[in-house]
Amino acid sequence: MTVPLVIKDRPMPDSCRPSAEPAPLRVLLVDDESAASRWMADLLSRHQHVRVVGRARQADQAEALIARLRPDVVFLDVEMPGRDGLSVLDRLDPSIKGVIVTAYEDYAVEAFDTAAVDYLLKPVTAARLERTLARLADGGGRGPAPARPATDAAEPRLSLPIGREMIVVPASEVLWVESRENYSQAALLGRPPLVVRRPLVQWEAELPPDMFLRVSRSLIVGLRRIAMVRWQWQGGTRLEFCGSDASRTLGRSATRRLKERIDRRGIRFAQ
Repeated sequence: MTVPLVIKDRPMPDSCRPSAEPAPLRVLLVDDESAASRWMADLLSRHQHVRVVGRARQADQAEALIARLRPDVVFLDVEMPGRDGLSVLDRLDPSIKGVIVTAYEDYAVEAFDTAAVDYLLKPVTAARLERTLARLADGGGRGPAPARPATDAAEPRLSLPIGREMIVVPASEVLWVESRENYSQAALLGRPPLVVRRPLVQWEAELPPDMFLRVSRSLIVGLRRIAMVRWQWQGGTRLEFCGSDASRTLGRSATRRLKERIDRRGIRFAQ
């Protein structure tokens, strides 16, 4: 409960309250590439409420500056000489927020496992940085990573680049993935379909084979999400999925591969 400030037993009007400028967001940059560090410093300098208080080129130097300067946010590259940026992020005081800045997509799962506030792909744009700063202003922060259910402990999580952002999706939420030349379209549980610049062979390598089957050159289906297999004329089938109104029609060859795989799994076939 907030107690009003009073003068002569009357609430003080808002216009009379002493005003104070908000404290600037104090940022430390950690990147072994001088050009990348200068670019980030330039982007951040365009925001009056942000102040870059220091720069580091490797992990040990970064941790020394963090201890001395106590920044609010640390923007970290991943690949640096010696220890990587994730090791620094993993050891940050929970009161300090961490943002990964990297040219690589492959570290997203590890970054979010260490409770990174955001994951930026180089070259960072002004518009993308605006969203990161807004997220920080909204209270996005570190802290202990939320515990995962025991059944989720070994479940793969896929990092998917969507434009200049990265999302992390549990494998169990993938219904099917279809090849679109150099791209692929993924149907996901509870989300609109995603178009990703990723060939089907990469999906096949990352998705667990006990949960997924490549039924044709252009299609992978999630076996555990299949709720019903409905036979169609001329030997094809229509698949229906748990928790989704989406369905998928297979041809004869794909149906044959699917049937060979799931006959022993007890999935109900509708006539």
